[in-house]
Amino acid sequence: MTGTSVAVVTASGILAGTSRGGCHERYRQARGERHSAACCDDHIAHCLVLAWCLVFTRALQLPFALEIYKDTDDLLSAHLDFLMMTMLLFGFYCVRVPLPVMAKWPMAIGSITNPTCFLLTSIFPESQSPAIFLFINVSIVIATIGYALGAITVMRSTLR
Repeated sequence: MTGTSVAVVTASGILAGTSRGGCHERYRQARGERHSAACCDDHIAHCLVLAWCLVFTRALQLPFALEIYKDTDDLLSAHLDFLMMTMLLFGFYCVRVPLPVMAKWPMAIGSITNPTCFLLTSIFPESQSPAIFLFINVSIVIATIGYALGAITVMRSTLR
């Protein structure tokens, strides 16, 4: 089985692959770059859903939507944060620097969980739950680690 590749698309849209045989370096780099583009597709879909939720809550003021999303400012923040995370992932994709797995996973996880924090505070604005507090703090740490490692990798590639 020379030159074959096995790829798995996870729920968050990351393309993780393993290579068997004589895969050349350019193909491996191209396969490793696809994770950001796949995550961007997921993020844009989330942005569209949240945009409709904003229409239901802010413009139309539908009672069922206002019952779900009690704080529309945090709903707007979640929508904008998904857009910003999409731009960040797409920016890393566009520089075409292969990122290590230790940067890809935290970037993907943090890019989904950070906007989810705003979504949680939109649904539960007065919550003092330790689970939500822990989720928010872990999300911030994971995203920071991922994007810091990504930035360091890109910076180091420019020095070569």
